[in-house]
Amino acid sequence: MMDRPSESKSDNGKARDLFIKASGCLEADPDSTKTMLREASSLGCTASMILLGDILIDGTAEEKGEALKLFEKAYKAGDNMGSRNLGYCYAIGLGTDTDKKKAADWYRISAEAGNAKAQCNLGVLYMYGNGVEKDASKAAEWYKRSSENGYSRGMTNYACLLRDGNGVPKDTEKAVYWFTQSGSPRAKRLLALMYLSGTDVPKDVSKARELLESASSRDRKAMFILGDLIYSEDKERAVSLFRRSAEKGFDDAVRRLEELGLEVPPKKTRF
Repeated sequence: MMDRPSESKSDNGKARDLFIKASGCLEADPDSTKTMLREASSLGCTASMILLGDILIDGTAEEKGEALKLFEKAYKAGDNMGSRNLGYCYAIGLGTDTDKKKAADWYRISAEAGNAKAQCNLGVLYMYGNGVEKDASKAAEWYKRSSENGYSRGMTNYACLLRDGNGVPKDTEKAVYWFTQSGSPRAKRLLALMYLSGTDVPKDVSKARELLESASSRDRKAMFILGDLIYSEDKERAVSLFRRSAEKGFDDAVRRLEELGLEVPPKKTRF
């Protein structure tokens, strides 16, 4: 997902007012929204440039080109969301050809300016060698910076490296800390697996179940793991969890339903 500003910090009061009004009618009146954001952008409001770019990037070829120019204009005006969004566009080929090298360059500009999401994105590129030379230690460095800047995904990724001793010395205590700080469904699921297996932490099925109960509201893998955990005591609920997981496209849940001789629900395209 691209960065989308929720407020304008423009020194121009009219630009700020236009941004607020535009933000309030995004769904109800998209044409008026674009008109107001264009006016605010002309007054130097970088938040309006970025929000307008985020809207236009899904439009016509001409609108996509305008979006990229708006992101670059925002970057040149000192807004690191602009450079981060350019990195995202090049990373996935949104409005332009996919170019992992350019993605890395733009993510780095944004990351060095303190954008926590860009720091995590750059870490991912180093982790898998996309657009940069594969380097787990550099991935860990950027994940750490993202974590310290409060980004949940960065925390989870950093915790994984600390757990495995990949790119950094193995440190289970810090891994648990960052999984906990993240609090995302994925982080809760990964921490639950540590407690279930007793890997480097005391085995604690009760704590693992508590984490999975929380994570399973959104995480398809957590749904499956929780279902597996409770199957012997509550088959009806377990099967319900398998079905929800299968609907979200998790293959293990599909196979489990097939093994049980149960109907597999169609995969939902939106989760």
